[in-house]
Amino acid sequence: MLKIDQGIRCGEYFAVDPTVKSDLAVVSHAHSDHLKAHREIVATAPTIELAGLVYKRFRSKIVNFHEKFTIGPAEVELAPAGHMLGSAQVILDFNGERIVYTGDFKFEENRTCARAKIHPCDTLLIDTTYGMPHYRFPKAEECREMLVDFVLKNLKRRITPVILAYTFGKAQEAMEILGREGMEMDVYKKIFSAAMIYSKFGIDLGRFYPLGERPVSGRVVILPPGAFRFVDSRGWGRYKTCFLSGWTIDKNRGYGNSNGFGIPLSDHASFDDIIRYVETAKPKKVYTLFGPSRIAEYLKRIGFKAEAVDLKTGRSIANHSAGNLELFN
Repeated sequence: MLKIDQGIRCGEYFAVDPTVKSDLAVVSHAHSDHLKAHREIVATAPTIELAGLVYKRFRSKIVNFHEKFTIGPAEVELAPAGHMLGSAQVILDFNGERIVYTGDFKFEENRTCARAKIHPCDTLLIDTTYGMPHYRFPKAEECREMLVDFVLKNLKRRITPVILAYTFGKAQEAMEILGREGMEMDVYKKIFSAAMIYSKFGIDLGRFYPLGERPVSGRVVILPPGAFRFVDSRGWGRYKTCFLSGWTIDKNRGYGNSNGFGIPLSDHASFDDIIRYVETAKPKKVYTLFGPSRIAEYLKRIGFKAEAVDLKTGRSIANHSAGNLELFN
């Protein structure tokens, strides 16, 4: 039996991205909302390595993209998700049906990871983080140019550019963009550790160093958004911040301030790409995850059987169903 209940569960055999500690977990990628302290993790090699920066004690099984393997009654395959290094979509063949869980995914080029493709299926569980029509982002190349322009303008004025980017994935994407331009970077300690893993897997991030008490003049600082609040920036001199996130499309969220602004460089699919995945995959049933419930209503209007679901509780977000959603018996 497959059901949505604290992840996508295949009976007692395994779970995909379980939201609680589990005996055997197929993990899509190493972000904390998809990764817990499982006893055994099945994932790509980069995801296993990045997970090791968060959890020290777990068994692991490394699986390459498109290498099919069997767990219990299901045949499993991982395919690139385009979200960050090692990120994977999970394809399950079960009882003659094909189920695709996209995890966090993105179609547009991210030079730090393999590019995602659409996989036709019977049931689709899709990330809809940006599942509202106004989440239409600039092209990635335009965002890269905006980032380089921000850094060069501030360096020219002897102002330290401080790039706020999530520790795993977005920070290394920013480093690749700036490193390609020959810029040197002082980076937060955990970003540095993750960057070393990226380098191990052949991703050239340029010249980067661990951030000390204060940045070296002429270098770019890379910090997680949350960590910036706890950094003692006295003695840094003048600096300007730039937050990299798709959420910066929402001007009313207050991501910009008098000392910085945001660039909507997203590592998730835009609204249009979410719809494109569904229309191309042609599933008989769609479960929307991680985003607004209204996207399920939109998919219904264009002819798909869709439901917005909470991956943790297994409940429908729209009608607050009392039980877990069983996919197949």
